[in-house]
Amino acid sequence: MPHPAKIAVLTLLMGLLMRDALSKPLEISEEEANRCKLLGDVVGNSGYGKNPNWKPIAKTYAENKAESLGATHTGPITYRALGSFNGEARTKAYACP
Repeated sequence: MPHPAKIAVLTLLMGLLMRDALSKPLEISEEEANRCKLLGDVVGNSGYGKNPNWKPIAKTYAENKAESLGATHTGPITYRALGSFNGEARTKAYACP
């Protein structure tokens, strides 16, 4: 039988992971954004490490910035390479009903 302390730690970790997944702003189309309040433009940068898979990193930073503005949603994300192994993700942050 598992130790109660291990179960408590696993339960806490699962809760933190679920909270993080639920708090990310959802991506919507520009058409859907018409019913929302624009909070601002956000840019996420992947940093300057050599990572050929930089897009998810930049997207996460952009989503985190949108969330810090109170966004419930983001518009479509566009990517711009800043080199072979890094770049940025741009989007708009929205508060939607």
